[in-house]
Amino acid sequence: MSYDVIVVGAGTSGLVTASLLAERGKRVLLLEKHAYLGGRAREYRYKGHQLGLGSHLVEDPGDSFTRVCSVMGLDLVHSERSDAMPFWTNGKGWAPIQEQYSGAAKQGLKRCIQALNDVSYGELETWNHASLREWMAQYTADEGVYTVWEAISVLEQTTLRPWEHSASENLYTRKLHYSTQRTAGYSFWPMGGWDALWHSMVAAFEAKGGEIRLSAPVRRVDVRDGAVQGVTLRDGEEVPAPQVVVSAPVWDLLRLFDDGALPWELRSRIGMLAANRNRACWIGYWIAAKEPVIAMSEREMASFLSTPRCGLPGFTLNFTGYDPGVSPDGEYLTCVGASFDATEHYGDRAWLDRKFAELWEDIEEMMPAARGALWTKPHVVTSYGVITKPGLVGPVRPDAEVRGVEGLWLTGDTTRARGIGIDKAARSGITTAEAVLGRRLEAFAGTMRY
Repeated sequence: MSYDVIVVGAGTSGLVTASLLAERGKRVLLLEKHAYLGGRAREYRYKGHQLGLGSHLVEDPGDSFTRVCSVMGLDLVHSERSDAMPFWTNGKGWAPIQEQYSGAAKQGLKRCIQALNDVSYGELETWNHASLREWMAQYTADEGVYTVWEAISVLEQTTLRPWEHSASENLYTRKLHYSTQRTAGYSFWPMGGWDALWHSMVAAFEAKGGEIRLSAPVRRVDVRDGAVQGVTLRDGEEVPAPQVVVSAPVWDLLRLFDDGALPWELRSRIGMLAANRNRACWIGYWIAAKEPVIAMSEREMASFLSTPRCGLPGFTLNFTGYDPGVSPDGEYLTCVGASFDATEHYGDRAWLDRKFAELWEDIEEMMPAARGALWTKPHVVTSYGVITKPGLVGPVRPDAEVRGVEGLWLTGDTTRARGIGIDKAARSGITTAEAVLGRRLEAFAGTMRY
């Protein structure tokens, strides 16, 4: 069989791009090197609970991934929204984050929100080099107001320090969520879980004539005389196609091409972004217990800028509060994560072991129900994405179109995209599908993206 387009990678962006192209009548082959779907947003069962590698909540206010599912005939059911945002302060404990901007500070927050509503998305591009606090300082000097939006940045972007929270990346998302959902941060859990959703997407993709192969690693994207020829699989099979879309994080991208196949400037940027020091990383624990391991409520989105011993910023989510189906009856599943700086500690096993021990002591202090855990599962995530620090967002990242190689396209959350996690990957997938087709898709006329 001949194909119009080959899509490499069945993570979020690859599934979105392949699905939309198939829906538009393209003959699409989707290749995935693993035996599972979802890529870095995969989900698996562990002792009866649904655990996700990086597939936590999705920050889609309704115009990206949700709309893709609708176009493909799928009903993506949003969980109920979080009902609290507790914030931990060492020495004081948990309190609603609203207490950070009580009294006169509220006016500073209102000025920030009004300014954000007034600014255009295009103007936000001029802030790619700066921190969120620098932009906010135009409208407030209140530390509590800074804390509110910076705590959200820890939750969404896993950045650590005030000067590391990207202005453009965070403001893009704040503006999008305020304008569509009238809240600083909208997120939900897909009812039924991610694995079921990925398989439903593949079924819809196949119903549109698409073909998928799992456990089919690509050895090389074949480029000759400045044009794509197709791909060669690891087993030596050559699959021709005039167009190839690569959905792979930047740290896996260059190994798919022979030396000289990509323009030198693009290779240079990809190599810089792919450096281990530029990865967004966290350590954490999955915790199962007979009672909810929470700060204040079962459907909260809790955050902290520092813990008593570990000293790292992070988050905690009780997934069973969003969807009881993720856990066996009578049990609750919580994830606690703490971001760390890859420039200092990537691959430092001794440091990680020490921080795991400190973090667990912190969890027991901050959420005492953890002391009665049925089991805990520590994890290190180093593949969440490229860290969204100033200077590492916007046009420094690769575009969907690879100029200089006819028929080659890129997609994914480590390319030039905006949003958070799965939402960012979905927006990139929409952008790439439209680029391949050479036109905007009517269903996404109101969707914000590059």
